[in-house]
Amino acid sequence: MTEPNNVTEAEAERTAAHWPEALDSTGDAPVDRALSLLEAVHGAPVADHAGLYAAIHDSLLEALDAEPGLPPAANRDTTATRPEGEN
Repeated sequence: MTEPNNVTEAEAERTAAHWPEALDSTGDAPVDRALSLLEAVHGAPVADHAGLYAAIHDSLLEALDAEPGLPPAANRDTTATRPEGEN
């Protein structure tokens, strides 16, 4: 087994992941709402990331599927069996 690394503070800062301060607006309100969910990822435990990314993905799908000028579609049941067979 190897010994733990003695990383200097400067090296730790150099290799640390940097999270953006804020995202620019896309000008599309449903897309901006979906992207605003990204703010929760940075402070969330890694175990929660998959669920957060799934929610962002679903929100973006709703934004893409939305017909301009119409109200948003109802929430989808992603657990339902599809007509063509298994999920």
